[in-house]
Amino acid sequence: MATPQKIRCQVQQITAHGDHVYTVDLTPERPVPRFRPGQFLHLTLDDYDPSGFWPESRVFSIASSPTQRGRLRISYSVKGSYTTRMEKELSPGRRVWVKLPYGDFVIQEATDVVLLAGGTGITAFTAFLENLTAGNQHMAYLVYGARNSDLLIYRDMIESRANLIPSLRTFLFHREYAI
Repeated sequence: MATPQKIRCQVQQITAHGDHVYTVDLTPERPVPRFRPGQFLHLTLDDYDPSGFWPESRVFSIASSPTQRGRLRISYSVKGSYTTRMEKELSPGRRVWVKLPYGDFVIQEATDVVLLAGGTGITAFTAFLENLTAGNQHMAYLVYGARNSDLLIYRDMIESRANLIPSLRTFLFHREYAI
């Protein structure tokens, strides 16, 4: 497992999905260390001085694929004071710091898996889904729900992957309808 590294990033894009749910694309100043699908990062809005302590931060699942070491993606829902601050302060061009990778919540690719996700919780699985190949020998079942269809934030990627990977079965739903 890679040793966590602190990397400065620039916000490239913020996608507002509605209901205070966002996806943030970051460009790191250098390639991120190797990580495994399911791992997470710490993000801080405050400037970091390497001679001092790491500032206040929050953890987010890494939603981008481990093969894309020149970009990072996270998604979040505004739930508390820090994510409220993110909603107010983040904008394209803004610089932030991350430290990564962390966590052992990784999916074993050598077995069948059932993935259950609600809302932004899907980000714990997106890197895994993006790394699946058409030749995957093990079944992967994804059950993913949200408050409304707009909040199925990775729906396009999931449907695209399901069309390419015979061993991936997906079940998407929201309050009004099951797909």
